[in-house]
Amino acid sequence: MTAFKLLICTILTPLFFLVACDKVKSEEPGKERLPQKIKNVVILGNSIVAHPAKTSIGWNADWGMAASTRDSDFVHRLIHKIHKIDPAVDIRYTSIAPFELNYETYDLSQLSAYRNADMIIIKISENVDLQTADKRGFITYYDKLIKYLNPDQKSQIIISDGFWPSPVNELIKTYAIDHKYPFVTLPDLYRDDVANSARGKFENEGVGNHPSDQGMRNIANRIWDCIAGYFQ
Repeated sequence: MTAFKLLICTILTPLFFLVACDKVKSEEPGKERLPQKIKNVVILGNSIVAHPAKTSIGWNADWGMAASTRDSDFVHRLIHKIHKIDPAVDIRYTSIAPFELNYETYDLSQLSAYRNADMIIIKISENVDLQTADKRGFITYYDKLIKYLNPDQKSQIIISDGFWPSPVNELIKTYAIDHKYPFVTLPDLYRDDVANSARGKFENEGVGNHPSDQGMRNIANRIWDCIAGYFQ
């Protein structure tokens, strides 16, 4: 198992190279609509969203892995930005790393509490096996995930790829473009500036490959650039 997998698995410029977001807003694929007032937000990810303490790898908190404090991870930075404009917005988040690892057999009903939110932000990729994702039809199951979460096709779906460079990111980007979902890209943060990761700050290499406070701030800023218009 690679160092990247070690830790995240424990829980549970062409035209479309976009620094922040392809702001195509769609009620359903191919249909544009104006932004609605957002009253509730769901953020789904993996250990970059939240990871319980695991002392065996030197991680002793329960927020986004490698962030120095709860308020420093990207989820809580986004919560702060949203609540600064509208404190009434309900925001929930969870890790769906088990879906990344076992998408073919994952029981989507486990996510029933997160369906039909006004806005659903999905930021996964890192745990998906890059060697088999295409052959195993990862995008087919990714599409099923989104359709399950948005059965009434009224949610604003925001798609982000992964922090770590991977061919899986290209699959996700293509899906977002094809379905006209706003898309946030992140892997250049890891690739182009070592300070965006916590490499060297943790003994465990897998933990250290996660976003540093700077990386978490940059992830939050990119997502915020994509969604801010919904909260103005």
